[in-house]
Amino acid sequence: MFHIDFNRKIFWVIAILVVFSNTLLTYTMYKKNQETIEVMALSKADNLKNYFISMRNIYHHQFLNSGLDLNDTTIGFLPAHASTLISDKFVELSRDGTAIRNVTDRARNEKNKADKFELEAIEYFKNNPQKIMLMKKIEQNGRNFFNFTSPLIIEPYCILCHGKKEDTLPSIQKMYDNAYDYKVGDIRGVTSVKIPSEELTNESMQSFYSIAIFSWITTLFLLIIIYYAIRKLTIKDVEQKMLLQSEVKIKTANLEEQKNELKIANTKQQYLLSLLRTVADCNQILITAKNINELIQNTTISMYSNTSFASIKISIFEDGKQRVKSSVGLDEEMEVLPLEEDVFKNNHNLFLKSFDDSMPQECLKKVKRHNITEVYALPLRKEHYAKKALGAMVIYSIKENGFSMEERDMINELAGDIGFAINSLYQKDAINQLSYYDQLTNLPNQNLFEQHLNQAFLKSSASLKYGAVLLLDFDDFKNVNDLMGKDIGDEVLKEMANRLVSKIDKTSMISRFGGDRFLILVEDLSSEEKESAIILKHIAQKIVALAKEPFILDSKTFHLTCSIGIALFFDHKTSLKTILNQVEHAMRVAKESGKNLIKFYDQALQDMTNSRSLMLQNLKEAVLEHQFVLYYQKQVDSNANVIGVEALIRWQHPNLGFVSPSEFIPVAEENDIIKEIGAYVLNEATNLIVKWANDEVKKEWKISVNISPKQFRDENFVDNIKNLIISKNIDSKKLRVELTESVAIDNQESVMQKINELNRFGISISIDDFGTGYSSLRYLKHLHIDELKIDQSFVLGLGKNSSDKTIIKTILTMGEEFGFEVIAEGVETKEQFEELKNLGCNYFQGYLFAKPCPENEL
Repeated sequence: MFHIDFNRKIFWVIAILVVFSNTLLTYTMYKKNQETIEVMALSKADNLKNYFISMRNIYHHQFLNSGLDLNDTTIGFLPAHASTLISDKFVELSRDGTAIRNVTDRARNEKNKADKFELEAIEYFKNNPQKIMLMKKIEQNGRNFFNFTSPLIIEPYCILCHGKKEDTLPSIQKMYDNAYDYKVGDIRGVTSVKIPSEELTNESMQSFYSIAIFSWITTLFLLIIIYYAIRKLTIKDVEQKMLLQSEVKIKTANLEEQKNELKIANTKQQYLLSLLRTVADCNQILITAKNINELIQNTTISMYSNTSFASIKISIFEDGKQRVKSSVGLDEEMEVLPLEEDVFKNNHNLFLKSFDDSMPQECLKKVKRHNITEVYALPLRKEHYAKKALGAMVIYSIKENGFSMEERDMINELAGDIGFAINSLYQKDAINQLSYYDQLTNLPNQNLFEQHLNQAFLKSSASLKYGAVLLLDFDDFKNVNDLMGKDIGDEVLKEMANRLVSKIDKTSMISRFGGDRFLILVEDLSSEEKESAIILKHIAQKIVALAKEPFILDSKTFHLTCSIGIALFFDHKTSLKTILNQVEHAMRVAKESGKNLIKFYDQALQDMTNSRSLMLQNLKEAVLEHQFVLYYQKQVDSNANVIGVEALIRWQHPNLGFVSPSEFIPVAEENDIIKEIGAYVLNEATNLIVKWANDEVKKEWKISVNISPKQFRDENFVDNIKNLIISKNIDSKKLRVELTESVAIDNQESVMQKINELNRFGISISIDDFGTGYSSLRYLKHLHIDELKIDQSFVLGLGKNSSDKTIIKTILTMGEEFGFEVIAEGVETKEQFEELKNLGCNYFQGYLFAKPCPENEL
């Protein structure tokens, strides 16, 4: 065996060396042959160029010395024209198509115009003035040429025809309009020689081919002799080796086949075990899922975790339409494809392994995009023999061999389990709907409402906030049923249910309580009973307004009213029966009191809400009848000199007398009336600034005006105040705006923008009751304010507890640090005045200096 291998190696080494040497020799001969062709072409072109240029040079001088006048008859003697005629004749006489011509980029004779190769040569010589020739291979008019070019350089005698126009020969000027302004040494053009390469190449290559063919034939003959000599020596050993190799191959193939069979069986077993685990996991999901969305979503995710499935998509029939509920893997599209519609509508399996144009385009595009090998689509049924499907499941595989029969059986079983679980949840939902929801309005029924109410009691106890139940009962609803029929009455109830759900906020649950009545649960109101009652009154008023909106049914319009009872609860000690009895009682009181009313179960709360309603009505009248007046309280410096006043609103009711701001301001704040009151205060304060402009003392005073949060948040607030000042032509520096801390903290970007605008206009800013709210250093740093106002509660505590004194010192330090003025309000005694001065306070306001009074008493 060693001898056979050794002899074979010797042959191949010899063969490779011989072939390599002959190849190298052939290549060298070819390169030399090509170089010879180029040298021949270059030599021929250079000789032609030298002869052509010499002839033209001599002819040029003869023409210039002859003194011939140039005209249509003598133009043929012009050297450029004569050389063109010679070039044309040369081409005509040339057997091989060789051409020589003087060409230029600014030709007077069209035949002397350079082509694109010659233009490139002209540009080359202009960029490389030291070069005297250029040789290129080109293809032109379907033939290959050696293109030789040499530059035509302007010499002194050329100037007579190509210098400045006015210096050239008169006959030249008369005959031509171009190709002037050359200087000695400029490139005028090139002498272009084009020699066809075929004849030169053919002659030379014939000799090359003869030698190369003889060389290779000799080499091949030599290799054949060597091969047969070695073959004869080794053929017997080779035959023995081939027989042995054949036996080894057969045995190896048998072993490989057994190995592959075992591998395939093992892989198949692994896939089956993996799929079995997936089916088990999915069945666990089917058992524990609480709703259909959870069931389908978790099942598709669990299936996708198995590498056998490249994509899983489940759709079900819902709300009269087949809808995709989950799509995991690949494109995750949520559209129902024709394939899925077919499976669902015809309630049959589809197994696709070969894909062609008969397949729906959407599916075919997906298959090609993701190299899908198999698509398995199954209907989801409530039971195996069900005539209608609940939905469809589509599985895409990119496995090379797709699904085995065993795998498909498992998938079929899983699809059956999913369909059964979906149907079970449908039945559960239907039972739940019947048990806990009103069949007419789809609102929670009394059973579900009572469950939530019990939970609300516990939440109220934990949060220490009030909750409430409202009972709505239509007034005289029986008339609708009697006159128009029960069907129309039902439509009214459904419309009212929609209005309540879509337009009433802050409710935890809205329930139909039977007949024409609705229960409404409200939670997390407030820790204060009165504040909770106010919120509830607003909600109830919205509901009353909704009930009053016309009901348009069957081309007829109905106008209805309703009565509402309200009962509050605060903790879990209140029983469900008690609260429902209370709200029922309150509603009946509303009916008995004239209908279209809102009544609280607690009379004190009813009185309070009635009082606020009356206050609101009186406030509206007060605005219309100008019942408000302004009082002013002086502000002084440390020497008790007056530096300004604060404008304070007062309400002088014709019957009630003066109404305290603490009573009417909160009601006005809850409504937009506060904006009208604020506008009135600003108008009166600016009128006073106009009036004081001629008073020697008071013209120096500032007037501080309190601005409510609602008024400040109005998007037109800054423009309104600027227009007010401009229209009255007053000094804006005499007006100071007082804001609460809560306004400064809320929506700082908007607040900062408004304050900056006011500052730029000259209006100063004061933070009222400072220290009682947020007192954040961050907003003090960023807001351009001018004054901090120490709340009177801290001034009142001076001398009684150290904490109030510490707070005042802190505020004064902050004012000094940030460059703010600090004024203390509520100063009533000399002791407080002296103590505040000792702490570093410079401005004061309080009864010690002056009580609020009308402007004429200042």
